[in-house]
Amino acid sequence: MSIRQLAWQCRRGQLELDLLLSHYLQTGYPYADAKEQALFIELLNWPDDCLIAALAHRIFPECLDTKRLLTKISQYTVQAQSQ
Repeated sequence: MSIRQLAWQCRRGQLELDLLLSHYLQTGYPYADAKEQALFIELLNWPDDCLIAALAHRIFPECLDTKRLLTKISQYTVQAQSQ
């Protein structure tokens, strides 16, 4: 899947989620390994409410790699806000 297609999928109904996903796509995705990139693409298939809840640590996925990626996406946002 191209970056352009992924960018389109990062556009969601909630601005906060758009910003989280788009920022990771621009700053983290290009440097991620194939496994993390595949997990990110999987996350883009999640419903918005589940994705926001997971990013806010209100729900906890069983997969450790998914947890790590969600944390990484959240950290990118925290870094962006502090700059």
